[in-house]
Amino acid sequence: MNHVEPQDNPETGLDRMTLERPPVDSSRLFHGTPQLKHWARVFAVASLVHLTLPDFEQSGWMVPRIIEGLGALLLLWRPGLLGFGLCFIGTLCPLLFLRDVLTQSMLLTWMSLIGMYGVVRPGKDALGSVTWITAGTYWLAALHKVNTSFLNPEMSCAHHAWDQVQDHWSWLPQVNLDSELALGIIFIEIAIGVLLVRRSPWAWVLGILFHLPLTVTLAPAFGAVMLAGYAASLTPRQIVILRRFTRRNWGRWAIAGSTVATIEGVSLFPDLAIGPIMKCFVAGSLLAGFGALIHERLHVDWARPDITVWTIFCLWIAHGLTPYVGIQYQHTAAMLSNLRIDNECHNSLVFPSSLIISDPYIRIDSAEIGSGQRPKRETILESGLWSYPALSTMQENWCIEELRPIRLEGRFEDRRFLIEDLCAVGWRDALGGATSLPGFQRFQKNLERRCDAACVH
Repeated sequence: MNHVEPQDNPETGLDRMTLERPPVDSSRLFHGTPQLKHWARVFAVASLVHLTLPDFEQSGWMVPRIIEGLGALLLLWRPGLLGFGLCFIGTLCPLLFLRDVLTQSMLLTWMSLIGMYGVVRPGKDALGSVTWITAGTYWLAALHKVNTSFLNPEMSCAHHAWDQVQDHWSWLPQVNLDSELALGIIFIEIAIGVLLVRRSPWAWVLGILFHLPLTVTLAPAFGAVMLAGYAASLTPRQIVILRRFTRRNWGRWAIAGSTVATIEGVSLFPDLAIGPIMKCFVAGSLLAGFGALIHERLHVDWARPDITVWTIFCLWIAHGLTPYVGIQYQHTAAMLSNLRIDNECHNSLVFPSSLIISDPYIRIDSAEIGSGQRPKRETILESGLWSYPALSTMQENWCIEELRPIRLEGRFEDRRFLIEDLCAVGWRDALGGATSLPGFQRFQKNLERRCDAACVH
């Protein structure tokens, strides 16, 4: 009798060997769909990469780091409600109480909440929600960049990032780009979002090429978090083809990863760092895998959203538009965008300044610290734009007896204020008794009043 090799079934995402195994009561192990189970492990890896950020070395961040780490490890071992719940708590606490400013932290919080929903309601399209908010993040980032400063080569974060990349990879040809660089980035971000909801493997290729330079320079974990969103868009057929590729072409997979890792290693020489090298190895391997996927000439189709997906997507977009009404700036995909929402420097070419409910920044026109022992700090205070959490941080860090009183006079919400001593109880009353969480950083830190500051983000 001829032996027939088990064949993949591209329609179901299963192989014949899987179909011949004895049935297992998977409900005892995991209450979501098989695809959600696989995605949970990718999400766990992204969470672990997120935990390597320097932010977690700050005082008070150890507990949420442990909670998120335990959740990620649980998801790697046995995906379920508890793992997603711990990741949700671990990412939410720094946002609410520790002045976490990162969009990726907010995105991980939403993803973990969606993961919990997918476990509890397995019939709902949780992964569709993840796909659409990931695409929405790119579209929001592109929208925020449509401003006069980002399109100005002398100020743009696009040129700041390009300079960083050229310094890091000195073997690249030294190319001086004008406004076409900023326009190109906006176009790429829009295109990645469209490819994601199309479930096209080209999204992976374009996304990896876009994020890899940022990963080794300015954003060491953001790419991994976004790739977790990419994984949610994979179809069962694509997963089968990728498995087949890794089984049959592991040599090519390893060579591609090693090549990119070697290029990064040479760039870092003699200060070798294992983290960036490993990320480059993964990036090269993924490029090889999805390059093979593209050659399959797959039929791709839209990730059609149901009412739940539409609701979550619209909420995410609404959250991302909060800068234009003055409610929030951080956590909205406005990173590296040069966007300004203060009255004097408002620069969006899409949304007018009249939409701002009230100018959200505190302006300090006169600062007196003690008897004048800190003139440089006084100058910084008078030349910057501030927020309630920023003043709370000043109180925590600057209030020692020899520097009292810290007297601040300025403007907030179109009215004058006077704080006789920032170190005294009740200083908040001068600002109208601000009630926002002092640990929730809604607006930029270290933002200057001058409108020509380069790469505001």
